[in-house]
Amino acid sequence: MFFFIKILILFNQHLKLKIIKKMTRSLITKINKKFISIILILLVASCSKSENYNAELKGNTMGTYYIINLVEIPKSLKLENIRSEIEKTLNLINSTLSNWDPNSEITKLNNNKKIGTIKISNYLKEVLKQANIINVSSYGYFDITADPLIELWGFGYKNKKTQTIPLQKEINDALLLVNQKELFEINSTNNEFYKKNKDLKLNLSSIAKGYGIDQIGKKLENLGLKNYLINIGGDLLAKGYNKTKKNWMIGIENPNLNEKLVKEVINVSNKGVASSGDYKNFFIKNGKQFSHIINPNTGKPITHKTKSVTVVSSNTTNADGWATALLAMGSEKGFKLAEDNSMAVLFIDEVNKKLIKIKSSEFKKLIKE
Repeated sequence: MFFFIKILILFNQHLKLKIIKKMTRSLITKINKKFISIILILLVASCSKSENYNAELKGNTMGTYYIINLVEIPKSLKLENIRSEIEKTLNLINSTLSNWDPNSEITKLNNNKKIGTIKISNYLKEVLKQANIINVSSYGYFDITADPLIELWGFGYKNKKTQTIPLQKEINDALLLVNQKELFEINSTNNEFYKKNKDLKLNLSSIAKGYGIDQIGKKLENLGLKNYLINIGGDLLAKGYNKTKKNWMIGIENPNLNEKLVKEVINVSNKGVASSGDYKNFFIKNGKQFSHIINPNTGKPITHKTKSVTVVSSNTTNADGWATALLAMGSEKGFKLAEDNSMAVLFIDEVNKKLIKIKSSEFKKLIKE
């Protein structure tokens, strides 16, 4: 009897063990399935978060076009939000620096007919400080007080219907209002502009576009974007890499518009690029061509052989200003200045009706082999 009972107990124990094992297996299977499901959900979530996209935005600003290429935009960042932030930045720059806007800060400063202190914004202060640096370093070939000369020759924002050759007396009178170094001062600490002549007028067209590009770049960085190419009217800011994860390839326009479009190709990243040329904006009188690039020292359009200048710098504000300064100066003086200051510059000169390229040492390092 005891033996039988023992067997029965053992049998029951065995049965219970089998049931427990079966239940355990079932439980483990369920746990495994849930675990796998959790892993898959986490992987999908991880992948969806890491999925980035590329995009291109286009529009009009500053009297020209803009094209912005964006690489690896986080999926959480909507393209329309990016566009909205860009438009806000452009509107703010225009309302501050545009000579064409009758209500802009720079227009109001120009129209303020009094000698004395005028409060200015941070944007305007930053542009004027950079303009002063380029003015001094270029020996006055870059001068934002040259507005009276630009208007006199018919290239200004007042949009004169006819362009004529002014009299020497008119040029001499205009030159009395051209001297950036002497006609105003900036108090950076207090954001103050001191106007020394009531008729002083500033023209920022040679630097405002570059500054606007840099401000868009800062906005994109604040949004978390690191790889982009901003193009406003041919002036550029290239950051990070392109969609193939390589440096941006930039084509430089040929001053002879009847030939192939690109004259040179460079390889850049984290650089501003700006060009200035005399081959698009000019007028012809008595068989002679008069460029919109005015030499602020003589008060007359440039007459030398340099047709265009491209500058590559750490930012587009600097590149924009220097491209104008070096074009006004010409390659003979400008090349030495570029070499002495380790600037990346390409001069394109016209010699005997042929275009020749003059490259600074720093510029040669950027050329795509």
